[in-house]
Amino acid sequence: MGSKVKLRPLSRYLKDYKHGQSHCSHCGKVLDRMALVFRGQIINKEAIARMDQLIDDQVWFKLQNELTALCRFCSDIYCNTHPTYFDIMAFKQYLFEQTEMSHSTIREYVVRLRRLDDILSASNFPAERLRDNSWHESLKNSLPDAGTNNYRIALRKYDQFLGWQRN
Repeated sequence: MGSKVKLRPLSRYLKDYKHGQSHCSHCGKVLDRMALVFRGQIINKEAIARMDQLIDDQVWFKLQNELTALCRFCSDIYCNTHPTYFDIMAFKQYLFEQTEMSHSTIREYVVRLRRLDDILSASNFPAERLRDNSWHESLKNSLPDAGTNNYRIALRKYDQFLGWQRN
């Protein structure tokens, strides 16, 4: 008599996985609310509820390697940001790991760079002009009027990140 393989709905495995996560995989922040990411896409609770395929523990073990638990901030950057000029994910990690900034301050710097990246993309800003050592200096005269000081501060932090990256 062979042992019977226990099958459970994929949605049950996913819900158990979500409830078992306590920290963001990227920034390490304690998760109060989280996003579950599978193969680069956020899976919302409605999608999870529809995942009724029966799988066993062996299949689940393989699928777990493609799941990532992220805080809302990291999931937004990871899944919804496609920057042209800035390495926003690496910059965010640098701020978390190499500075003593609060989560909200880091978020503010990242949001500013995302907006600036969008503005530069919309205006087809020539990327060649950013090959200098200082992005702040390169963009000084090209910054939008609204929030110029905020962009300058974020660019100075980005320059620090680039200097850290070079060393």
